[in-house]
Amino acid sequence: MMMSLCLMATSCLDDKDSYSSGFTVLSTKSQVLYANSTADSLFVFSYGPWKLQPQAGSEWCSVGITEGMGGALYSIALSLDQNTTGEVRRAPFYIYDTDHTETNVSFQLKQSATRGDGSLGSAALVRSVESTDGYVATIDYDQKARPVSYTLTGNGINDRLTVAYNDAASLMTVTYNGHAMSGDTDNGYQPTHLEGATDTVAYQAQYYPNGIPVASNYAFNFVSRTASRGLQAYSYLLSSARHPDGQSLGVDSLHVADSIRYVRQKSNEDVRLVEMLAPTYSQQDNRCQSIDVNQLLLGFAECHPMQLLSLFRYTRSTSIVAEAKSANGDIRVTTTLNSDKSVSTMTVERNGQSVTYTFNY
Repeated sequence: MMMSLCLMATSCLDDKDSYSSGFTVLSTKSQVLYANSTADSLFVFSYGPWKLQPQAGSEWCSVGITEGMGGALYSIALSLDQNTTGEVRRAPFYIYDTDHTETNVSFQLKQSATRGDGSLGSAALVRSVESTDGYVATIDYDQKARPVSYTLTGNGINDRLTVAYNDAASLMTVTYNGHAMSGDTDNGYQPTHLEGATDTVAYQAQYYPNGIPVASNYAFNFVSRTASRGLQAYSYLLSSARHPDGQSLGVDSLHVADSIRYVRQKSNEDVRLVEMLAPTYSQQDNRCQSIDVNQLLLGFAECHPMQLLSLFRYTRSTSIVAEAKSANGDIRVTTTLNSDKSVSTMTVERNGQSVTYTFNY
């Protein structure tokens, strides 16, 4: 997000006036500022008294204090506006030693284009989705564009999911159909592991035959075991002949799953559903609305709500699927977009049947 600086200049004027000047600590608490990050800290240690001057273009980032004394470590509160531009932006600053102004540093704070969930900061918030096969999903958000509740009704299903965020403790608690699970989050409000008395949802590494874990930018799993839905497991392969070196999972990087394996086994059934999908992608950006529309390829009955809501951001391919090859029947997807490039409707066709999803904002 920004450089961690260690700058020191030492000069001897004469035996009576020698000094050390410089900034041995100049860094932020978080490595990344997301588009919906609203607070962070700047750490400063200077040998001498210092002043910090915001420069033009830094108006979206307010600092708690702008000067201090030497020999002390400061943790300065940063207050950030949400980045709704859809582009990376930078806030320039200038800091200098007030006793020796030749000791100075210009630096920038960078706020990413995407929120913690992988959607663009300018992305429209999906409030509901209606499908022609009888489902209705509704979603509510907080002021940081984070989902706080999700309901799905239709065809005998009545699912409810709520999300509570404890930002001070970097903790998330998800209650899914009455069963709670919790886990630590990063500053993008994203967990890697949620666990409760009955339910567990997490990223999991894939492994080579020799037991060495595969790097996540090549492949990873998303595994959910819940009391209400049983086992739902997804294997995402990002490496292929097209991407022999894998794909970057950086903050604003573009990446797509080259293949997806989905396994579902309900708690009260012995039969497993297995889908092997080889998707190809359109030129349409899957980051222009808050939810991951690709999760609807197999319908609401097989859709995992936490992936639809992008609580686990790396499962979101950044482009919308156009077609997915499968031994169970190829899937074809047609979408219409709103003027802001968010999805208006999406029609999924398979084996002579089609379902259309209408997205409301």
